[in-house]
Amino acid sequence: MSTQTTVKPLPYFYVGADITDERINLFKNGKYVALTRELGKPDTRSIWYSKEHFEKLVEEIDLAGGDGIRVYFGTYEPGHEYEGQLCLLFRSTREDVRNNRIHHINVILENEPDYSARSEQEREILTFPGDDPTDQDVRDFNLGQACPPRCNGGCDDPTDPDCE
Repeated sequence: MSTQTTVKPLPYFYVGADITDERINLFKNGKYVALTRELGKPDTRSIWYSKEHFEKLVEEIDLAGGDGIRVYFGTYEPGHEYEGQLCLLFRSTREDVRNNRIHHINVILENEPDYSARSEQEREILTFPGDDPTDQDVRDFNLGQACPPRCNGGCDDPTDPDCE
């Protein structure tokens, strides 16, 4: 008995390793240098998210009747462990048709009818090794592993080309 294997095509948004590397290097050699200089310490170069984070985010999109996500660049507030560093914030969006045009509006969980009931429920907290699992300051899906300071292999020098 033979087993037939179907090859799945690459997703339409795939740009390839060369373009990805070029864009990373443009940031690393341009804006990253300026941001780091302005901040006075190494700024964030990358953020790692687990597969589980994305699965939970997709669950939230579905729960909100959403159609996608919008990613915002943000900065950590004074007193935060990563004060001043770049962060990414995810907001679910849902389709809204106005004037015969589709708009993708932000879903603000605090404005959702079930927010009060949901916010009273104990939350499952996804943490990284060494994190405080009682820290409830996780809003708009901002929980990734920032590099620096948490780089693969504990890289001490974020300007080192081997520091991912």
